[in-house]
Amino acid sequence: MKTAYISTIALAVFLSTVCGNSDKKDGKTTSEETKTENVKASENDIHLKQKGDYTRLYAESEDCKLTTAQIAEALGYNESKVEQDIFNNSCRYIVDHPSGFTVFYYLGNEKWSKNVVLDQIKSSLKDEMWDSKLSESGDTYIVRHPAQGYLLLLNPNYANPVRISYNYFNPNSPKLTDVQKEERKQNTYKIANYLIDTYKK
Repeated sequence: MKTAYISTIALAVFLSTVCGNSDKKDGKTTSEETKTENVKASENDIHLKQKGDYTRLYAESEDCKLTTAQIAEALGYNESKVEQDIFNNSCRYIVDHPSGFTVFYYLGNEKWSKNVVLDQIKSSLKDEMWDSKLSESGDTYIVRHPAQGYLLLLNPNYANPVRISYNYFNPNSPKLTDVQKEERKQNTYKIANYLIDTYKK
């Protein structure tokens, strides 16, 4: 009887410990979810801690922001796969992808005031159709147009956001596969983060 009594007490203590740990885990999960929701809801406080001076990046210029060598480095391709020219006042990079298709990437500044930039940031964060992300540096919003697919680099401290767009037009080639479309999409993010890192002072 004494042995059975001791076993009963030990079992009660064990169950109490397990339940206590379970409650702690549940509490931790709830805390993390609340924190995530607060970040999503903070649309009124759109200013980000800056990691550098990006005056040159957002300055209007006839010069291209990146060279062919830099585009190749950003994408992880051989420089021989990249050509450059000017098209409609934008720098155009003609990139032959290793998987066998060619895409035109365009890079230039939009002529927007800082107030327009701020309005665009707020509307992009509220509208779920826009794909809004933070740059790897954490100080710039990178938003994707829901229909046309181009990226905008929106920094609350600067006017003239950078626009990165693309065009695939190969009439004699088949349509892009889903994998190729995703590669093209991810390349725009690679270019965006490379730009920010290059011009960070």
